[in-house]
Amino acid sequence: MFQRILSIAALALLTSTAIAFDPIEHIHTKLAEGNKKVVVPKGTYTLTPKDVIYLKLDNVEDVEIDLSGVEFIGKIRTKMIHLNQCKRVTIKGLAIDYETLPFTQAVITNIDADKNWDVKVIEGYPMEDIPSTGDCWPIQVYHKDTLELHNPMRFRDNINIARTGKDTYRITGGIDRRGNLGDIAVWSVKDTKNKTSAGAISAIDCEAIRFEDITIYSTPHQAAFYEKCGNKNTYLRCKIIRRPPEIDLQKRGLKRLRSGNHDAFMHRGSIVGPQLIGCVAQYHSDDCVNISGMYSIITEAKGRELRILVNWLGLNFSPGDTAQVMTYEGECPDDVTVTAIEPDGDVTPEDRKYLDSLGFWPGLAGSCKKAYKLTIDRDVDFSKGSVIISNNHQGNGFLIKDCVFGRTRARGLLIKASNGVIENNFIEGCNSSGMQISMEYQWMEGGCSRDLLIANNRLRDNGGAAITIAGTSGNKSNLPPNSHRNIALINNVIYESEQGIVVSGCKGLTITGNKLTIFKSDPWRGIFLRNTEDVTQSDNVVKLGQE
Repeated sequence: MFQRILSIAALALLTSTAIAFDPIEHIHTKLAEGNKKVVVPKGTYTLTPKDVIYLKLDNVEDVEIDLSGVEFIGKIRTKMIHLNQCKRVTIKGLAIDYETLPFTQAVITNIDADKNWDVKVIEGYPMEDIPSTGDCWPIQVYHKDTLELHNPMRFRDNINIARTGKDTYRITGGIDRRGNLGDIAVWSVKDTKNKTSAGAISAIDCEAIRFEDITIYSTPHQAAFYEKCGNKNTYLRCKIIRRPPEIDLQKRGLKRLRSGNHDAFMHRGSIVGPQLIGCVAQYHSDDCVNISGMYSIITEAKGRELRILVNWLGLNFSPGDTAQVMTYEGECPDDVTVTAIEPDGDVTPEDRKYLDSLGFWPGLAGSCKKAYKLTIDRDVDFSKGSVIISNNHQGNGFLIKDCVFGRTRARGLLIKASNGVIENNFIEGCNSSGMQISMEYQWMEGGCSRDLLIANNRLRDNGGAAITIAGTSGNKSNLPPNSHRNIALINNVIYESEQGIVVSGCKGLTITGNKLTIFKSDPWRGIFLRNTEDVTQSDNVVKLGQE
């Protein structure tokens, strides 16, 4: 009898220890002890962050964190993992989700003459107050029968969501008001009761990081995977997907229609671009992959001296860097080399007024706080409003291979980097282009792409052109031929599309062995070229299909 009591006590202690096990504390303890490999026991862990972020690693090098068979469920909708100035860290095997979803789903129950909607939240989804409609972006509609995206984004034009009852809301305003009775409205829900950090996983100023077999089912605003100023970080078999109903965390009246609330893979200012291999991104709310640097605005050019304004990404130039320039009018001169840099104070009221006149996306002009003077290697005469970007902070050298992307309101790939390979991917059902190789002046994102291989990809049922290579300058003119350079489109298959390949502004273009099936009969919808030079075309097949 005494032995039985001891056994019960031991079991109770074991159960208590298992329940009390903190995987985050375990990781920090093992790393502090000098372990180079940390293994977390398999299981599902429901976590409350001790700070704003669940797991934060600073200046960690040469370690592996094995989370195979582990799922982290966040009680607070805030960032799960953040790496800062880490090198050669591998994190693998983890699944991420949130106890209260960062989005909700509601049936459209009434539509008035102005196409305003009354909606009722479906069982199992959040029903919360809405302090700011901006926190609800994007508001989308899925078709009641197909459960596929019907309206990619109801936005702007005084868009507003107001709570009208315990589980009912009214949605008014917005430019695109498509939606039928019974369709499903989906919008983001931000945690306003706790201090939070947006996104699921981020890596800032990190080098040779490996994320392997990471699955993310939902993201609290921002990107699933976000990287700033990285250096050849690898994403191997990482996924941002909807959680299947059979393994959902609770019973819901309808399966999840959304995965993430923003981009899947976002990479800003990388020294060497990301290596994405065997990844999947579907049913999130923005681009699948977004790789770019950020332009600085030239306000003055005298001889060899430029005065520039830098945005939120900060100063990304070092002496010796080569840099792309695009004039306000869209000309692309030869690259310059930066020889010296010095601060030039804060952005002035005159600068602010000028920035506001350039038509940047809301918030970008305001993110410009500091001015600098760059000395370059030759005399120039660049107009005010021209832009400049370091070739060392665009994500050049990226790889996207063997991935599956799509079913999103935006683009499959949005690329503004060079020296990259896009190979053997499948992209379908994007509301915009399957691939867009394009600088975007209004987003301050660049640069123009050079030396790209785009080969053996399949693109199906994407909006716009399946593959777009283009961009617009400050004055919104088409790009000249010497913008994008040396791009090869080889053996790609495009089908069930309204438009095939569009290239506007490229020198050194190879289009060979591509097969296109296009719905529209206009000849230019197959392969359309404008402002191109040194073009090679051969063995391409364009057929007309039925919608």
